[in-house]
Amino acid sequence: MTQNDDFEKSYALHEQHFFKYSKGGDREQIAQNWFREGTIGYVQAQQRNGVSDPLLTAFPGAAWVTVGDGRYGGDAHYLASKGAKALATDISDALLREGLEMGFISAYSRENAEALSFGDNSCDFVLCKESYHHFPRPMKALYEMLRVARKGVVLLEPVDHYVFTNFFQAFFRNILGAVNALGVFKLFGREIKRHTYEEVGNYVYKVSEREMEKVALGLNYPYVAFKGINIYHKNGADEIPVAAFSMAKLEISIMTGLLNLLSFLGLTSPQLLAVIILKEEPGAACLDELKSAGYRVVKLPRNPYW
Repeated sequence: MTQNDDFEKSYALHEQHFFKYSKGGDREQIAQNWFREGTIGYVQAQQRNGVSDPLLTAFPGAAWVTVGDGRYGGDAHYLASKGAKALATDISDALLREGLEMGFISAYSRENAEALSFGDNSCDFVLCKESYHHFPRPMKALYEMLRVARKGVVLLEPVDHYVFTNFFQAFFRNILGAVNALGVFKLFGREIKRHTYEEVGNYVYKVSEREMEKVALGLNYPYVAFKGINIYHKNGADEIPVAAFSMAKLEISIMTGLLNLLSFLGLTSPQLLAVIILKEEPGAACLDELKSAGYRVVKLPRNPYW
């Protein structure tokens, strides 16, 4: 089997994944829980979607394309609720088709993120939220997103905790590694692994600020912006009410607080990194919105030979 065959197999497995959640699938009820407001899962989803808010405010009515938006087009739905024109895309149209039928989204396109069918600069922004790390060749997909977007690309992805920004992070990670080797974390289902793969055939690709910065520098783009977010993942969060007390809710609250504390002390990076790569020089209003939302905005040096 060639490497291309491996990629094609992975694409097919990714596409088939969402059929389990469609009408009649064995995980249909789980998918229906994604719509339940008033749950911790819903609140966390809104928090994740909020990474685009500064651009939605600075560029009202802009045209967006979402990538890896297979959960009925939930990302596109959020963008549209804020006044944007949004097209949902995913490698599988199983749930996108249902999302269109129920009026949850207004348009979708079945797309492989690594080979988008859209023309250069054909939309204002591209949003890829927690899908990048699932792609077999994520960097190929990122260049496709940058090709399609006229103004910029927004990513929200898990952080690579093996890229250290200070001595304390390296030291703390080594301590965690030693504890992990004793099997302590495995008892709680939280084993630390330096490298992970998914059953659908892809390496789980995590991001860092420096890596994204280099992508923008190589293409001579003017700005990048970063924002760290801690959202503690717990299976079944879409069924946990926000209003009522439960041990599961307490666990999420305590662990989120602990993650925020560790990040504040500089012992570890946040769990998720929001990345905005801007292809055009942003105006003062856009920069103000980004900074007000907690983004660290970086003005990049320009290539003097271009």
